[in-house]
Amino acid sequence: MRSRSLHASKALLLAGALAAASCTGEERAGEASAAPPLPAVDSAAAVRSAPAQGVVVPDEELVDQDGAPVRLRELSKDRVLVVNFIFTTCSTICSPMTAIFGRLQDELGDALERDVRLVSISLDPAMDTPERLKAYAEKFGRRRGWVFLTGSRERVDRVLAALGGRAPIKERHTPISLIGREAEGRWTRVDGIAPPRRLAEEVRAFLPRGPAAGSAHDG
Repeated sequence: MRSRSLHASKALLLAGALAAASCTGEERAGEASAAPPLPAVDSAAAVRSAPAQGVVVPDEELVDQDGAPVRLRELSKDRVLVVNFIFTTCSTICSPMTAIFGRLQDELGDALERDVRLVSISLDPAMDTPERLKAYAEKFGRRRGWVFLTGSRERVDRVLAALGGRAPIKERHTPISLIGREAEGRWTRVDGIAPPRRLAEEVRAFLPRGPAAGSAHDG
């Protein structure tokens, strides 16, 4: 438990300086871990949100961190989806993005799984087996309501294209969070490494019956 918390805290510490960065430098994980202290995530600038056009949740079957088949449309049924795009060997923005989703679980409180599902889709399905994704997810305290997905390259590519998350060169992908309701065809795209509280505020716009946050925590 302590090591998981330390891993997530280090990832959050990186987030402020990486808001506009890419995953370039995948092979320099040692350098990243030796970097000097960076600004906290709440100081991250260059976070922008806007309506996302043309987003479609495809009826594709992927595989979750437990090796179980999952259809995206089933995940989105009667719930808000919050999606990001990561891969486990990334040494820059992916860990901060995943740590933020870990904190977002707390911001969402009881709304997680009941009203909202978090979905992290691998950009590197050839490397990211369910077993690798499960080990990665555990470092960030994944709970019920947060799913990590992989699958065949063809299926993953179709999903990424439909959701606007495709990155021809995975190391150069930018931080994106996609929030929306498939049934309404309404989506918001958040560009940049947004703090958990900011993402929770964006989710609230899709939950008219009450706040998304079960309790408010600093990001």
